[in-house]
Amino acid sequence: MRHEEEIYEDDDDGSLEDGPVFEGARLAYIKPINLEEARAMGLVVPSEIKLPANVKLYALHAADGTTLGITDNWAAAYSAAVQNNFVPLSVH
Repeated sequence: MRHEEEIYEDDDDGSLEDGPVFEGARLAYIKPINLEEARAMGLVVPSEIKLPANVKLYALHAADGTTLGITDNWAAAYSAAVQNNFVPLSVH
């Protein structure tokens, strides 16, 4: 692994690049969660949508722990990470 000075580069405005990087790649983590965990993260489910209590959801997190999104399937979380230039990793 390279030293921190080599990984992070200053932008024109003096701020660091968005998101943590490892060897030039931004990392994101996909973690299976339940409905209660999703609500604790701020998920608001409209009243017309009924989800079973045991529904399995997937949270996409940046490497620093920031929640990037929540979805109902792993493939959608993976695709969202890739489309936003993250390297997705699974967390069990």
